[in-house]
Amino acid sequence: MLKKLISKPVDWMVYSVMGEKQRKQIGDMLSKKQKENITRLLNGKKFRERRKLKSLKHHLYNLGFTDQALKDIQKFQMETENNEIKRLISWEMSLWHANKNTFEGAKEAIKHLPEAAEGEQNRDQQRRIVIVTAECFGRLAHKEHAAELLKKQLDNAEHPDLYLALANLEDDIEERMKYINKAFGMYDLKPIGFKTDYSAATYDDLVTLSPDENDKVYEGPKVSVILPAFKAESGIRIAIESILSQSWQNLELVVVDDCSPDGTVETIMEYAEKDSRVKLLSTPKNSGPYTARNIAMKEASGEFITINDADDWSHEQKIETQVRHLMENDKIIANTSEHARLTEELTLYRRGTPGKYIFPNMSSIMFRKDEVLDKIGYWDSVRFAADGEFKRRLIKTFGQKAYVDLKSGPLSLPRQSVSSLTGSSAFGYDGFFMGVRKEYVEALEHHHNAATNLYYHFPQVARPFPVPEPMWPAREEKTEGWRYFDVVLAGDFRKKGTEHLYKINQLKKEYDRIGLVQLYEYDLDFQNDIEQDIRNAVDGRNVQMLVYGEKIKTDRLILKEPQLLLTWQKYRPEIIAENADVENLELIDSRFRDKVQNRLEAYFGIRAEDISDA
Repeated sequence: MLKKLISKPVDWMVYSVMGEKQRKQIGDMLSKKQKENITRLLNGKKFRERRKLKSLKHHLYNLGFTDQALKDIQKFQMETENNEIKRLISWEMSLWHANKNTFEGAKEAIKHLPEAAEGEQNRDQQRRIVIVTAECFGRLAHKEHAAELLKKQLDNAEHPDLYLALANLEDDIEERMKYINKAFGMYDLKPIGFKTDYSAATYDDLVTLSPDENDKVYEGPKVSVILPAFKAESGIRIAIESILSQSWQNLELVVVDDCSPDGTVETIMEYAEKDSRVKLLSTPKNSGPYTARNIAMKEASGEFITINDADDWSHEQKIETQVRHLMENDKIIANTSEHARLTEELTLYRRGTPGKYIFPNMSSIMFRKDEVLDKIGYWDSVRFAADGEFKRRLIKTFGQKAYVDLKSGPLSLPRQSVSSLTGSSAFGYDGFFMGVRKEYVEALEHHHNAATNLYYHFPQVARPFPVPEPMWPAREEKTEGWRYFDVVLAGDFRKKGTEHLYKINQLKKEYDRIGLVQLYEYDLDFQNDIEQDIRNAVDGRNVQMLVYGEKIKTDRLILKEPQLLLTWQKYRPEIIAENADVENLELIDSRFRDKVQNRLEAYFGIRAEDISDA
């Protein structure tokens, strides 16, 4: 009874009154044991239902059970008697449909949004719901109604995301920019515009307006801006010009070409010949942006280092804002500024941040060069996703408070290309970790927890921990995109007592190249990562993790748990196997054996005659 009396107000305070930022701040302050104690206190029915929804989302987005998890979320919505849980489920259902960015998706999302809003007390969430609702009505060509919703919300409380949502509803570019600049004005940032007439304006014409020579700063710490470039001939001018026109003028721009086959180098040379602050370097062979960054970091002469992507525009005040923060706070090692993604059609785009257009830009990191090089060294030399790993090492080494995400407003407007809007890469990031990125996060966490030294050298002669092949700077030679493995072992490597480690050790005696495919069991109560013994067995050479987006051929597939095929999952590599050893097939109910057989063919190209009972 006492627990119930305490837990209700605590639950209400945490989930109804506090915003996401406040919950995160408190979470960062608590120890693991304190979090466990709070969890036990709140472990009532509502907490269990909230945890169930979280698990369903994990299975839907991270594990790839896009059919079953969606059905179970819909079923859960019908079964729960808790209005708050119903509201949360309605919100998730609306996002699932809205994020398809289609007419039909918007129609479906609007069916769920009213219930997501009903009874919601949290102001941040109220605003996000209104913004997503307006996005959907805008997609359905009901822009006037969408604008009414946003203006009504503005009457309650002004917020920059509401202005950006209104900007997206304007067909006239000049009117659109008025709303965008209202958002900038809330951060005391100079307005932005174009160096051409509005009628001809493109992303590459972006500029900061109201330039004033008196605002330029020529004294103070030197900043090295690293700009990796690959096939950036068409977009790199906007990036270079926005850096060279920064209010903080004491900088060098170190551009590293990653063996571009187009005219990228010639374009960079044009600027280097006119401005001595521009320096051109090159990678020995195409290796990805983090190798390029590391080459630049070796040559950088600035006290502070920061990054700018090759085709992204930066506001004139970006570097000065971050430099001054570091100058005024000598215990801060690194900071970031915020950004808002802008499409080539000059509309704001959100990715994985529902109802929010402005959010921290991890790639904008600015840090103290000498301290960082002395303690943690260089970026991980992978092809993508190393920003998060670098941040984790910074925080682990210098402490949580040494890394600050500034509430700066959108000091960068990264270009959201048409190609990235129409198709999501298997190796991309859509606001959640799946496939290769999920594997990378689990592998780095395993390494960070076990390693006594988190210093990374460059060149990286040996990897600090194994990563899947798509992340390697030097990719393998492939035959029409296919890689070959002697044997592939598929299973759920999160579970103890499945004898996977014993099997891997046996296979190592017989085969040179062993591939592991993580197939997940659909179990909402099971949230473990891959077992540590399996992690230790993966060396990245003889034993490799194979991930979604890869194409693999093998002579032999081994599957010890055929029940893993009962529930369809999306995030797995494409595999063609000549033969398969399927163990424990007799344990599958005869009613479901056809389904298992169909999945063997769909997942691995295995027909019934190719299967042997191991």
